Amino acid sequence: MQRRELLKDLSILAGGALWANSAWAAFITDEKPSSPVSFASPIRGLVRKNGKLLQPVQLTIRHDGTDTTAITKLNGREIDRRVIPSGSHVFRVLTPAVSAPQQVEVECEVDGKTTLGSVELRPVRRVQVYILRHSHHDLGYTDLQATVEDQQIRNISIGMDVARRTAGYPEGARFVWNLEVLWGADLFLRRKSQEEKAALIEAVRNGWVSLNGMYANELTGLCRPEELLQLFRFSRELGRECGVSVDSAMLSDVPGFTWGMATAMSQAGIRYFSAAPSLFDRIGTIMAEWQEKPFWWVSPSGNEKVLVWVPWTGYAMSHVMKVGPEWVGTYQDRLDAVNFAYDISYIRWSGHATTPNPPRAMLSRRWRSATEKTCHNSRETSLPIGKMERALRLSKRA
Repeated sequence: MQRRELLKDLSILAGGALWANSAWAAFITDEKPSSPVSFASPIRGLVRKNGKLLQPVQLTIRHDGTDTTAITKLNGREIDRRVIPSGSHVFRVLTPAVSAPQQVEVECEVDGKTTLGSVELRPVRRVQVYILRHSHHDLGYTDLQATVEDQQIRNISIGMDVARRTAGYPEGARFVWNLEVLWGADLFLRRKSQEEKAALIEAVRNGWVSLNGMYANELTGLCRPEELLQLFRFSRELGRECGVSVDSAMLSDVPGFTWGMATAMSQAGIRYFSAAPSLFDRIGTIMAEWQEKPFWWVSPSGNEKVLVWVPWTGYAMSHVMKVGPEWVGTYQDRLDAVNFAYDISYIRWSGHATTPNPPRAMLSRRWRSATEKTCHNSRETSLPIGKMERALRLSKRA
């Protein structure tokens, strides 16, 4: 195990060296030097309040003393007044959404002392972002096979529990656990009690757990045609048992896939394919060429097609970014940079590093808080299936 950990560390160091001079280095949060928190920071997002769309500005202030009133003004106009106790405070004030970049002067008066700052508000893209929560199945690479098996079985139980506990959250904030591949579900059904098996089937029927069609993250270029077909056999069996149609598939960390996959997926009823290679190395040019460029993949015969979408950073966004206000602006900047043409997008969130990360309700709690107070354009969900196709408006191009 010590040798394995050493090799993993060397791989990470090599990856960092490869990307040190690229734009990706900016998103590797562990490499970022710490910097002082700004008094005022714009958040490139929208919230809805009293029927209006507003842009938030986040303020960070400290007050020592008794309870007092904090008065915030933007460009000299008061927009917020609140009582704050002694201590450090982070809160957000709202201003009308801008349609062009605009410099805004911010001042906050606390106990007779005024703090000044300036922020640039930038227009916000109206994009619905879907979040696919899953655990990466990396059998034998991150730990001993038996340990990974136990972790993935445990993840399914935790995912069902988190989904059950968040079922009453507002729409768009409810947790959904995506089974990246179905090898873990097969193990679960073989090893668990009848009661636990029934709970999994019921969770799938309730939409708490989403089935994706592949059995494992396979190196498809090594498969014979019949082996490609076998990759999707279990999904059809489990789908029938659960009473659902499995029409989406995920493939993670693998940098490519053979053309016969289009035929195999289509014949298995798979119409939507989330391909998410590794981010850092040994991947050729697939990420540079295909990130955020959804396309219809036509089979060799020309008679079948599958909608393929490679999300930004592949399956590794949770490895290199932290959840927070900065993520919203970073993602908006990315969509601007590639002239993103659609009104929906999606990301993978598989936990930090390459370990089989367990499900957590952290993202759901964040979206729930934003939804209850105002609104939020992100949502926990499984792959958006038919809505994805309609929103992308690709059916007319096929």
